[in-house]
Amino acid sequence: MKNLFKNTEFVFGVTEYKNLPKDEGIEILLAGRSNAGKSSALNALTENLKLARISKTPGRTTEINFFKVDENINLLDLPGYGYAKSSKAKRKDWGPLLGEYFQNRNALALVIIFMDIRHPLKEKDKEMINLCKNFEVPFLPVLTKSDKLTRNKVNKTISSVNNEILGVSAIAVSSKDMSGFDKLHKQILEFIK
Repeated sequence: MKNLFKNTEFVFGVTEYKNLPKDEGIEILLAGRSNAGKSSALNALTENLKLARISKTPGRTTEINFFKVDENINLLDLPGYGYAKSSKAKRKDWGPLLGEYFQNRNALALVIIFMDIRHPLKEKDKEMINLCKNFEVPFLPVLTKSDKLTRNKVNKTISSVNNEILGVSAIAVSSKDMSGFDKLHKQILEFIK
């Protein structure tokens, strides 16, 4: 299957709702804690290791980064929650910006919530899941760094996450051995058809 995300390119970053591009097409929001492996997963999904900057210091991204997949689809990379290094003032901006985005954005089709498979469903992950549920936005839990656990433990963690959030099936991926990305790609296509 051809990778829909292969020609994805960075467009720009925004810090305010009014600077978002036109509300059209399909937007997929990428969310996750600062060290959940979101940038690595984005690079693996797009088969472009230089697309999203991977920092040794979690929390470097302080704006919403827009990536164009094709004429109709954009990926929006949110700053990692926990945004360790962004200032308190900047951090305050995300609350209203996100609320406004979820409430008003017609293009929002799916939120992918990246979580480290060793520490899934932390408080901030649950807040994001609740935000999706409250605004009736489909979401997909993706458990990163699955290479760090045994197959058995991976399956157990997927089951336990699925039991807790009900109605949505988590996918385990590893940017290191590239496992799970075919499945993730397929799932995304199902959501945005």
